[in-house]
Amino acid sequence: MVTRRIIRVLGLLFVLSTVWPLPNAAHALIEVSDGNRPIQNRGWPRGAEAVANLPSRLGYMVGPPFGGGEYYFVYGCKGTADFNRALQKFGAIRVPRMARRSLISLDGQETWIVDSKPLLLVVHDWAKEPWRKGHGKEAAKDAKRVDWTFTIWVPERFHSLFSNPKGSFDSDHPNFRQPVPSPRIDVYLDADSLIVWEEVEVPSDVRVIDMRAKAVPVSVDAGGVIRGRVFDMATHQLVVGADVVLSQRTEPRQWKEASRTRTDEDGFFKLQAIPKGYYEIHICADGYADRNVGVFHNRNGHAYREFDALLMKTVSREGIVQDNKGNPIPGVTVYARDTLGIDGLGYKCPVDPCATTDENGRFELRSLPGGFTRIRCRAPSLHQETSIFDIYEVSAELWRKPDPIRIVMSGTGVVRGRVIGKDGRPPTRAFMAEITPKGGNRRGTWGGSMQCKKDGTFEFKGVPPGEYIIVAKPNPMREGEASEPKLVTITVGGIVDLEVVNDYAHSTKGR
Repeated sequence: MVTRRIIRVLGLLFVLSTVWPLPNAAHALIEVSDGNRPIQNRGWPRGAEAVANLPSRLGYMVGPPFGGGEYYFVYGCKGTADFNRALQKFGAIRVPRMARRSLISLDGQETWIVDSKPLLLVVHDWAKEPWRKGHGKEAAKDAKRVDWTFTIWVPERFHSLFSNPKGSFDSDHPNFRQPVPSPRIDVYLDADSLIVWEEVEVPSDVRVIDMRAKAVPVSVDAGGVIRGRVFDMATHQLVVGADVVLSQRTEPRQWKEASRTRTDEDGFFKLQAIPKGYYEIHICADGYADRNVGVFHNRNGHAYREFDALLMKTVSREGIVQDNKGNPIPGVTVYARDTLGIDGLGYKCPVDPCATTDENGRFELRSLPGGFTRIRCRAPSLHQETSIFDIYEVSAELWRKPDPIRIVMSGTGVVRGRVIGKDGRPPTRAFMAEITPKGGNRRGTWGGSMQCKKDGTFEFKGVPPGEYIIVAKPNPMREGEASEPKLVTITVGGIVDLEVVNDYAHSTKGR
């Protein structure tokens, strides 16, 4: 029997534009499916469907939210022979061999460095979290051991999310402006594994990355190890005396410094004896913009990571915030978001550089990395009319110093509502309220969603003037359970109060 469930992303989400392309509502969801009922090709390369539909599949997930396109399949395994048969099907997948960079040869001809093995097999020496059908105690009883996983992207969706130069982007994401990730198998080997690695037959087109403790080039007996070098992005000179800080996650959004070190005369650093845990790495140095360089998930206590980091010198950028009549607006908080280095790739700052406008509406963003940034402004009851997708250059060269940034903000309104059943009573199910512009979400429009309170009430603040559609949906929901859409008109300073009737506010049938 196959069970399919939809997990809706919760919480309050306000967007001044459609942050991710949303061709249809399903792209705002994560799909989870149990069992091995065959799945049709969703736009994958040739050969991927055969791996996806192996009978040992326990289930799959589709993400990310607000975009979709990444398929993650999980499998059990009866032994090495069973895994080898899966690897043969995996090795038959046909994808382009990506050119990673180019060189100029001695005769002046350009030479491309091509990845000759386009498929990836990663080996781990820890047990993957079991696959559970549904949630709760009963689901735990039916948990199945996961021996290996298969991850593959729909290329069109990947490029839509991360490659479109005119689209919205999350420059902090590791996929930003990168090639489509290789189709990938991760295999998990521990004392209970039926797979004997020494007997695994790896196809010729598959590149192996062995992450087991005995395979890494340093000793991890005492704990995890991170090492690498730090360079100046503009000159590729070594950065001496940079602090490399490792912070451990203690709560969902709380971090505590676990250890730090400093780069030596060769720009080299090493952190070792790292206990189990989930960590974030950031680097700071005098005269340079602080940079987050990723996470370190030390699941088994013996993980290893090696990388080189690039830092940019700090630069400031000035600007002014005004209303649509040219009057300055004081007290506005201005943030630099989606910062990029001069390489055009994401440069994630541990804290977004920010400033507050003075009595003349002027601001100065300091500690920006040289490169590019987008600007977001926040003030009570105001909406940023200037596009949040505009990209501003951040340069330390005086001859390239641009004019001050000009941001326009305007007044907004409020929508207050309450979800009720057809009997007039508050809902007994969890609900979400969604607000979308009349005509649908598109780039440059405002919309959002939020979790309703237990009594069914919700409130959207800072809504730009215009016509909007309000819909209330149970969370989770089945098809057809959304309320009838309500049209509202928002004016500057106006407050709209409404009731949204949903016939399924108290229904629990079939759940």
